[in-house]
Amino acid sequence: MTEKTNKNKNDLKNRKRYTASFDLKLFEAMKTYSDETSIPFSKLLDKAMYKFLEDNNLLNYIENNSKE
Repeated sequence: MTEKTNKNKNDLKNRKRYTASFDLKLFEAMKTYSDETSIPFSKLLDKAMYKFLEDNNLLNYIENNSKE
């Protein structure tokens, strides 16, 4: 069982696992939109995070972190 757990932690090359809690109404709206459009929920979150960084002039954080 330990081997499977270790493998699962390392199975994503370009993504990061993160557990979070969401406002119920926001979650349901995003989940409904995801289901209706067949856009994966994770992609919608990527877009929302990117838009937040863009709106707050924080896109430099993406460039800085990608050099690590």
